[in-house]
Formats: sequence, C-alpha cells, structure tokens
Amino acid sequence: MSSVTIGIIGGTGNMGRWFERFFSQSGHKVLISGRKTELTYNDLAKNCDVVILSTPLDAAVRISKEIGPVLSREQLLMDFCSLKESILKSMLSFTSAEVIGTHPLFGPFTDSLKGQNIIVCPGRGTDRLKWLENEFREGEAVVTRMDPVTHDRHMAVVQGLTHFLTISMGKTLQKMNMSPDEALLSSTPIFRINLDLIARLFGQDLDLYASLINKNRHTKEALKTFLSAMDEVKESLLSDRNEDKISFLEDIKTFLGDYCQTGLEESNKILNTLYDKERRRNNFPRQGT
Repeated sequence: MSSVTIGIIGGTGNMGRWFERFFSQSGHKVLISGRKTELTYNDLAKNCDVVILSTPLDAAVRISKEIGPVLSREQLLMDFCSLKESILKSMLSFTSAEVIGTHPLFGPFTDSLKGQNIIVCPGRGTDRLKWLENEFREGEAVVTRMDPVTHDRHMAVVQGLTHFLTISMGKTLQKMNMSPDEALLSSTPIFRINLDLIARLFGQDLDLYASLINKNRHTKEALKTFLSAMDEVKESLLSDRNEDKISFLEDIKTFLGDYCQTGLEESNKILNTLYDKERRRNNFPRQGT
C-alpha cells in the first residue's frame, strides 16, 4: 500500500506527536486534530484514509461514537488506548470501517520503534491490518496479535499491578518519613532504580496511572492473586525453618526457568549503564583503571 493520509485525533498530545513524526518519516501525510485545533474530528474522518484515536479511553469511546458513522468501509479506525475491550466494542459498533485496536507499549520519550512491543487487536478487515503491521515492523517493532480480553488481563499485571506496587512503595516511604535524599544515601543499585521508577511515576500524568489501575476490570483479580501470593511469601520467608524458605524460592525459580539468567544479564547491563553515566558525571575512574 502506497502513501496514505493519516489523521491523529489527540495529535497535539505527546504520543500523538510521536506517531505524527513516525508516520511522516515513513512517507505518509499526517493531519492532527485536538480540542483547540482548527481542524475538527469530523474533518479528519472525512479526509483521511486512516483515523487514529490517541486520547484517554473515555474520550476515545465518546469520539468513536461521534465520527464512526462518517467513515466508509474503505477507511480504517484505530486507537492507541491502554485498554482494548471497551474501545474495540465501541469502534465496531459505530462504524462500518475497518477497525484495529493498537497498544504501543512504550512512552513518548522513546527514541525509535526498534525493539519496542506493540500489541495489535484485529477488529474488522484485513487489508489495513496487514498494512499497519508492516509499517510497525518496518520500524523494527515487535508486533503481536492478541484478542482484547487477553490483552486487558495481561495489562492488569503489566500495568495495573506494576503501578500499584510502585505507588504502594511510594506511600511506604511517606509513612516511614524516609525522604528520597535520605534513602539514596543507603541505597543499593537495585533500590536506586526502584526509587527512580517511583519518582518517574509521580513525575508524570497521575490521572493516567489511576485510570490504568481503576478502569481495567481485571485489576481486582490480579491484586487478589498478588495479595494471596504476598501472604505465602511472608509466611515462608519469616518462618524459622530455613529449608522451607529455600524450597519455596527454588519452586519459583523453576517456574521462571531460563529467564532467570536472561534477566540477570539484562539487569546487569542496565546497572552498568546507570553507574557508567554516574562515573562520567562525577569524573570517577572506572574500576580497575
């Protein structure tokens, strides 16, 4: 498929701008529309081959109802929302156009698509689906097809549980009155990264993180499972029987399998990069030189 005209609703936001650059560099004409642009959502629906909803979930559902009937069967309506069940249902209900649910699993500060995960949830049609997957693969992304229910269940862990843990850790530091400056003085490399991730979350859009936890109907199930696991961990690791602790940990290690070594190697690279930057900033010599 040759060059197409792509319209991004919510294109003035960070992710919208990111994909405006990506598609423009791929040779496509890109139009953007936001709440304050002269170009309206309906303008995009009438004049673009592909219309992308790059807005929060509630807004995407509302806009899909508004512009869906304007689109023809030859056009594509797709989204970048973090949850897929409700937006896929809405897009399929209110348009005859081809429909694809898409979730780029990275943020707007990413340099390129290379190596980044993108989930694609097919909705209706195959021509635009093949085109879109090819566009992402040309950018060297890792593209995975997934049904929307499976996607949202995975996101309950990947996003919901992960952000829940980060927020809980931040609250723990607050309750213990341990400031970041104080914590850094006695931090290990791993804790330093965790502290950075806590600060990263609270330095961004708090409404987004609250929504990722609250609006995924599978989050409660994931949290219930986590709290049950936490009780088991507490009972085992606080036991007086050392053999029970080791057996408990070995059982988890067996489940993780070969990824234990992979994770060790990847995390070492992250830690080495972090402290190489720290050494250069402070003009410290590398160890052994």
